[in-house]
Amino acid sequence: MMQDRTTFRGSDQAPPGSLATQVQELREQQRQARKARLRTLLLWAILISILFHIGLMVCLHLIERARAAQAVQEFQVSIATLLPDEELTDLPESDLTQPTEAALASLDQLLEERQQTELTADSSAAQLEITGVGATPTLGGAGSRSNVSGLGGSGAAGSFFGITTAGRRFAYIVDMSGSMEGDLMQQAKAELRRSIRALPDFAKFFIVFYSDHLEEPPSQEGWMLARAPTIRSISNWVQSVHADGATDPLPAFNRVFGLKERPDVIFFLTDGVITSMTAENVSALNNRGLRTVINTIAFGNDTSQDLLSRIAIESGGVYRFVKSRGRP
Repeated sequence: MMQDRTTFRGSDQAPPGSLATQVQELREQQRQARKARLRTLLLWAILISILFHIGLMVCLHLIERARAAQAVQEFQVSIATLLPDEELTDLPESDLTQPTEAALASLDQLLEERQQTELTADSSAAQLEITGVGATPTLGGAGSRSNVSGLGGSGAAGSFFGITTAGRRFAYIVDMSGSMEGDLMQQAKAELRRSIRALPDFAKFFIVFYSDHLEEPPSQEGWMLARAPTIRSISNWVQSVHADGATDPLPAFNRVFGLKERPDVIFFLTDGVITSMTAENVSALNNRGLRTVINTIAFGNDTSQDLLSRIAIESGGVYRFVKSRGRP
């Protein structure tokens, strides 16, 4: 009878191996649960870090844009306050090297539309007294009336003896023949220096003085950016130019139209009778690509009014007669 009871109790006990297996499985499940929680936390941490850095970059970008906009405004104000005879010794160079691509594309489109449109307008001579700082600006060429302010903050414009035209590359063809000697030459050089000082620092310019030969700045190998060091150097050179010789501007036009990049605007000044060049000569040069606006100035003498007026009208520019202080 004792033997039977012992056998009955033994049948109720679980096998030792089965219990150990269950414990092991439970521990493994706990480890897997911990790993899953860690992976979830890690993914959340990565996501939060990405969002934080994106937000930080956006904030830094907005701050940088605000600083850039402020820098542009300060530069423009400093240019506007320059007097005609001031030197640029204290003018800081702008931090902005180039305008935005969108602004440049908009400017190019505007120039192309203006050049491809047939322009007809009255280009009658307008008398203009020199005031020392330049005359009241007139926007655009004859009939074009380009609105410089419509180009956005990065639009460039050049002004010479009261004629203001939009563009990015400005060429100056200035008479230095013997008849320009004295006050005429000094006034022309002063206005040229004022004009290049007023250009924005991303605009380009090119200068040619002409008589029976050409004079160019020694450092001028092509289009020059209107940066402060360049303006100082060229302004000093302009002061050294002297008047002599006959009046033959055609080689100067050949020089300017022979540049790798065509000018957007040419300012052409003379004080005498031109017999060595015709309007057809200039038109033939100007018709080889997109038309360049040519603004013409009769300085102190309007005997070449017919020629200058025709050149201006055919190119969409402005003709203007400017009285000299030294002549009645």
